[in-house]
Amino acid sequence: MRTRWASCTPADGTIRVSERLREVPSWVLDYVLVHELTHLLVPGHGPSFWKLVRDYPRTDRAVGYLE
Repeated sequence: MRTRWASCTPADGTIRVSERLREVPSWVLDYVLVHELTHLLVPGHGPSFWKLVRDYPRTDRAVGYLE
């Protein structure tokens, strides 16, 4: 996985995480997992998706870190 931090397959609930995240702080990895777990419930990146993801208190900080 060279272009994504992680991905998921809703059909079987599989989540794959890039090895590039090996050295990130735990709160960044937590955000990536929240992001992918939310995709198991909500496809795409619409308002309902972000409403759930933003329940994770470090969302903005983690997004900034990953940019």
